[in-house]
Amino acid sequence: MRYLFFISILATLAVSCEKSSSVVSNPYSNLKRDTAKIITVEPDPTSLAGIHKNILVKTCANSGCHDGTFEPDFRTAESSYNTMINQTPIKPDPLQTFNYRVVPGNADASMLIHRLTVDLGGNSGIMPLVVNPGNDYQAKKDEYIQNIKDWINAGAPDLDGKTRAPVNFSPQVLGITAKVGGTTLNRGGKYEPIEANANTNVTMYFSLTDDKIAQESLTNMQIAWSVNPLDYGTANFVAMSPVSAQLFDGIYGNPVEHKWSYTFNTTGLVSGQVIWFRMTGNDGGTSSFTLPNDNSMFFLKKYFAIKIK
Repeated sequence: MRYLFFISILATLAVSCEKSSSVVSNPYSNLKRDTAKIITVEPDPTSLAGIHKNILVKTCANSGCHDGTFEPDFRTAESSYNTMINQTPIKPDPLQTFNYRVVPGNADASMLIHRLTVDLGGNSGIMPLVVNPGNDYQAKKDEYIQNIKDWINAGAPDLDGKTRAPVNFSPQVLGITAKVGGTTLNRGGKYEPIEANANTNVTMYFSLTDDKIAQESLTNMQIAWSVNPLDYGTANFVAMSPVSAQLFDGIYGNPVEHKWSYTFNTTGLVSGQVIWFRMTGNDGGTSSFTLPNDNSMFFLKKYFAIKIK
């Protein structure tokens, strides 16, 4: 009897195992989709979704580049947005003209556009540095860059069409040119002081850009000079003069309109002496600025200076 009982238990277990190992049918396996009614909508090429799909993810998020290795992070549209909008660049331009990667509403003030069109400092290359085989970026470069500009100038909306609250950025210098009479003075190097003779009147022309207003609309524009770039404590600030647009090459070689001027007399100065200049002004409301300021890079301070030959 015990033998028969044991055989019965084994038979029951065998049946149980057989049932548990059988394939469970999928009630949804026979559903059919009407593929003719599936609609695929390409994102607007001037939207964040379109720019990420067409440009950032396939051109910039390459292995070892903007793949999360360092910011901005272009792996997703969300990471792209949050590491670009009003974010400070890791590698600024030498004169710190561009303080943010993307300035909503102002493509010209956005480092992203600058990096796509200018070799930063002459040694960083124009982005993207490498384009994978089969990528259409080079063929559509102008179109893609314009799409990014359109997105930024529209306020750089996120995936939901929302824009960040506007912020007010200080004006930045685009160029400083000096003349004596009809002769344009040279610099000792791209960012070196302007070279001038003693005992002469040097007229300096300034080109500025602001994220909110045109440069000619800046108010309370004043300038002072010092023999010490770190000390303007006793400097006398005097009014700058607005002028009709004077077209000279700017910091990055392209012609820009200079609309402010100041004439400085070098009488009594000696060879080798450097005079450092600083301007102040207002770019709307109570938003005052100083350029260059104490925290500006030394490149910028030299760019504002005059050295006596």
